[in-house]
Amino acid sequence: MIYARNLGITWSDNSEYWSLQSLQYGASCVEAAVLRNVCWLDVNGTFDTRVLTPGTRYEVVYVVKLEDTASGWETPVNLKLTLPCNRAQERSVRLNVYIGRSWVAIPAGEFITTPQNAGQISFSMYETASNSWKKGLIVKGVEIRPKN
Repeated sequence: MIYARNLGITWSDNSEYWSLQSLQYGASCVEAAVLRNVCWLDVNGTFDTRVLTPGTRYEVVYVVKLEDTASGWETPVNLKLTLPCNRAQERSVRLNVYIGRSWVAIPAGEFITTPQNAGQISFSMYETASNSWKKGLIVKGVEIRPKN
């Protein structure tokens, strides 16, 4: 898991737009990013696949929650995964269906660890075209996990 503090979140350094919230996660405490209000959503990161088990299928998922009071999620968000071989996977997802629910895992893409996919992957969740204001998203982080 790559926790929110280690992700690139546009405007996260401004407390008008984002804040950090401590969460109990198992035996430890982690910080999640809480969206207060933005019209430009961009949450991204990178990971080196060389530390993963070779020949295994993995999925990259954003672990998020939308508060009961979340709004502005009528426009789909885009999820993108770019592999070391520069092959990209993209999809759009409507997050408004998750408002008021528990934590959900939103897939950005998947890959098999092969010599061609050895190296840095990048991933992003973004919505920058609509200019609609969004709030109420909590980002715990991005999980890179084996897919059965």
